[in-house]
Amino acid sequence: MKKISILSLGLVMIFTISCQQKKSKPSLPKLEVIKKETRVALNKSIFDNLDIILSPFEDMTEYALNKNENGILESLSKVENAHKNSIFEKNLSPGSMPLLNSKIKQLKELIKQKNYNQIALASTEIFEFNVSNFADGNKIEKQIQIEQLDYMGFKILSLLNQDKVDWIIIEQTISNAQKDWLSLNPKVADHNLKDTFKYLFKGLLLVAKKKDIKMCGILANMNLSLVDVLEKNI
Repeated sequence: MKKISILSLGLVMIFTISCQQKKSKPSLPKLEVIKKETRVALNKSIFDNLDIILSPFEDMTEYALNKNENGILESLSKVENAHKNSIFEKNLSPGSMPLLNSKIKQLKELIKQKNYNQIALASTEIFEFNVSNFADGNKIEKQIQIEQLDYMGFKILSLLNQDKVDWIIIEQTISNAQKDWLSLNPKVADHNLKDTFKYLFKGLLLVAKKKDIKMCGILANMNLSLVDVLEKNI
């Protein structure tokens, strides 16, 4: 009973101190609160815009790698709907639309031919094109660098799926993504995550030089999983 009484007294004291701290904590001026809420809403809008121009191509790459025709057509429908509503035009840098239109036209032709290997590669390249040409990219620089890491994983898997694997392009893709990681690295607090990416890049470059398709595919998929973890820790 005595232990319970002491515990109860301790909880009451903690609660009392907490309430006093809350009361004494100065509240932000109303104007500052509005500004903060506006910034949060604006950032969400930017992230939503980025997602809507990337997710159909990310999904299509996965569907193509799995030779899922229905999934590919579903993704294409989302692309066409976004195009119809000028989503790409509103969110990409000025002057990028002619090239994007050309890339989408080529993608549609590959879909007609059911050339799954090339569909995966083409949709991956459009994904990266949209990342690099996102109009508000400078406002969410960290996320853009994360998307480039995502691109590396999809690009490697798409290249490994070709009839003839171009290991030189795979090595270039890894090296380019590593530059994005080195820029992003100081902004990551989790040291275990930093070490994991460090060894991931070492492993990728090693297996690419050895032309080990199976191990390279495993590490590319590992990268995609790590990117999901990274997004929650930055």
